Amino acid sequence: MRLLEKKEINFSPLISIGQTAILILLFFISLSISSKLGQIVSNKQTLVELQDGTPIRAIPIGAKERTDQAIMNFVGRTMSNLMSWNAVPKSDENLDPRNLKLDPGVPVGDKKLTTNTWGTGFALSEDFRASFLREIAGLTPSEVFTGETQSALLVRYISPPEKISLGQWRIDIVANLVIFKGKDQAGKAISFNKTVFVRAIDTLPLPNNPSAQMLAAYNARKAGMEIYRIQDLDLGR
Repeated sequence: MRLLEKKEINFSPLISIGQTAILILLFFISLSISSKLGQIVSNKQTLVELQDGTPIRAIPIGAKERTDQAIMNFVGRTMSNLMSWNAVPKSDENLDPRNLKLDPGVPVGDKKLTTNTWGTGFALSEDFRASFLREIAGLTPSEVFTGETQSALLVRYISPPEKISLGQWRIDIVANLVIFKGKDQAGKAISFNKTVFVRAIDTLPLPNNPSAQMLAAYNARKAGMEIYRIQDLDLGR
């Protein structure tokens, strides 16, 4: 009788189990890598086409989110167009200067706005637009519409936007409103320091054969933002 007997051990089940475990591990690693790659791809810029056919690079963001640069550009452009008054048309080399016509303006009560200011006014919210445009009309010199007076808003500083809540921001602007009269090209500067309140909006598509009003409103609001309040800048804030 042998005290110790040698027996053959079958390793096949252990190998099979090990291979299965490795395959499962590789499967989960693959899922993790795919998920991370998907996030990277989703964060990359995408080529999109605007309604007018212009292709641009875009990064997907939330419906109520806007980049700081987009907000600053919108506020700077809108405020400059609202406060820069000029009825003299841009000269065209192919057009006889004698045929150039001054902007007749847009009536607002017993005053007038330049057409450019009126169109830019669509960037203001409906509950704020009428009162603010009446105020600008009261400030616009009548000589603007005879070509004797012009103005320009010279922006010196625009602060990074401060988020108030989802889709709403506050931004400070420091500028000078310069009035040019007659041959005085030096101009008279008036301080224009304001806090501007902005919110995100949905922009409706432009319909076929739009009217002048529809086109002006679309151009003013296509950035997906509107200004709903403007107040004097509190320097002690």
